[in-house]
Amino acid sequence: MKIIILAFLVFLSQKSFSQQNTYTFNNRKFFNEIDIQKSFEAVKRSLGPTYSVTTVIYHKVVKHDTIVNYVSFQINKKSSEQETSDFKLVYKQDSTFLLLNKKLPNFKLKELSGREISLDQLLGKPTLINFWATYCGPCIAEMPQLSRLKEKYKDQMNFISITENNAVTDNLKDFLKDKDFNFVVLENAEAYRRELKIDAIPKNLFLDKNGVLKYIEGNYPLESGGTPINIDDEKNLFTKIIKELLEK
Repeated sequence: MKIIILAFLVFLSQKSFSQQNTYTFNNRKFFNEIDIQKSFEAVKRSLGPTYSVTTVIYHKVVKHDTIVNYVSFQINKKSSEQETSDFKLVYKQDSTFLLLNKKLPNFKLKELSGREISLDQLLGKPTLINFWATYCGPCIAEMPQLSRLKEKYKDQMNFISITENNAVTDNLKDFLKDKDFNFVVLENAEAYRRELKIDAIPKNLFLDKNGVLKYIEGNYPLESGGTPINIDDEKNLFTKIIKELLEK
């Protein structure tokens, strides 16, 4: 019996050591650690000596013998000349990503007209939920591109935006008049944002027709120079995700 247990423990240890690490910037492309280090060095050179860069693993997924590590670069201004910025992988879980492949917690929020909308009302179609705020420049900048997505897919999907701002206090109707934004706007959602543990915005959540969270993205896809990627471009990750959700 002892021999069988020992053999089983050896098998488990070999299995754990055989797991391969792969890395992604949440763009469906996968890299090894050497690739990530090269990207780190390129970012470090582009920023110059006054900034430090940290490579953060913010989520892990185990798939058979592979550990998929979601990575990003955190950039901060150096507090002293002695501060170094050497390559190392730092694990810091983004709690929102723990909701992936689970049904999103329900909400009951009011749109600007006062009508209440719940997540349960959106079931039956895929949904894109955009989290934004009036103080968030990148949120405002991506609104026209998000509107083009709604124009393209129309009633095949739900297009919802959620803001912590208050319709009356922040005068949202006037604020949005010249923003070219055609999503349904739900207001006063600071508590719901906290429930989802969403830190940085904009944040775009893609749900399947059953309300299950399938993808978490930041801002609308951009070219390397900062220009928005056309919605018909094969490089546009948002379009790829929507097509996938509509096919299922």
